[in-house]
Amino acid sequence: MFVPLLCGISALGIILHADPALLHWQYAWPELVRPLIRMLIYLAMGLAVGLVVEGAGWAPFLARLARPLTRWGGLGQTSGAAFATAFVSGTAANTMLMEAMRDGRISLRELRIAYLINTGLPVFLLHLPTTFFIVVPMTRTAGAIYLALNGTAALCRTLGLLAWARATAHRRQSGQSAAPEHSGRLDLNRVAALFRRRFSRIILFTAPVYFLIYALTQAGVFEAMRQAAAQGLSWSFLPVEAASVVIFAVAAEFTSGIAAAGALLDAGSLTTAQTVTALILGTIAATPVRALRHQLPSHAGIFTPRLGLVLLLQSQFLRITSLLAVTGCYLLFAA
Repeated sequence: MFVPLLCGISALGIILHADPALLHWQYAWPELVRPLIRMLIYLAMGLAVGLVVEGAGWAPFLARLARPLTRWGGLGQTSGAAFATAFVSGTAANTMLMEAMRDGRISLRELRIAYLINTGLPVFLLHLPTTFFIVVPMTRTAGAIYLALNGTAALCRTLGLLAWARATAHRRQSGQSAAPEHSGRLDLNRVAALFRRRFSRIILFTAPVYFLIYALTQAGVFEAMRQAAAQGLSWSFLPVEAASVVIFAVAAEFTSGIAAAGALLDAGSLTTAQTVTALILGTIAATPVRALRHQLPSHAGIFTPRLGLVLLLQSQFLRITSLLAVTGCYLLFAA
């Protein structure tokens, strides 16, 4: 109870110091209440899916879909089921992992590894349809290369983590995580009881953390972070036009950076390689701040606030390092 209370009090203090009018309904509804309700609805759906998958005994079937990879990585049935689920819903996959750790079916180590593996290729493919039809029409070949580099980095993260898990695994004799027996019938009463208990906890942590993020946003903290990142982006190996793409991507929404890149590419101000580099650097600079704003509240609810923050920071670190590595290889080849 200490963390939610601290977040709530801190958020209230920040709002009262910045502008008490932000608590009025006409401001709080569109910026705080409605987005929070939408997030809680998505979290409820993900939690329900995860509980139904576990309660109906579908986890073994999902685990078989990913068994060649997860078995090679020394991970068990629950992690395999979460990996397959992550291609459809990251929230449901995270819920399955946390529920399994609470039940003692996986260790904290396996949860960390499975979570980081799921944030690689599964998350990239989950969002690919949306990003493809935004990026490629605006930037054409450069956009396709940009997506290919992101996909390669995601694949490298997933395979690299599986290899690391295999090298460091302390295998059980059975090679599988212990899983409860299922009769093949879904006990709706049990699922409903678990849902009420788990979702109450999610609300308890997610709502105060989201309120704190809202307060920090209104106080200009994240805007200052974006501006600081934008002002620090200047490289001698890129023209000023490319730097403007990065600044647009950091200071505004990333779609603005895509639009700016497309316009400069059409005007001949940037080459394809320069455009790809600018888009990658914009992604690297902008994503961590957005992840803290948009994902930290849900992670605090699904996991614990501390574990959620650590997992989020680890995933962003791996994402940035892998993107830098594959982009460096691309630039060497393009040159």
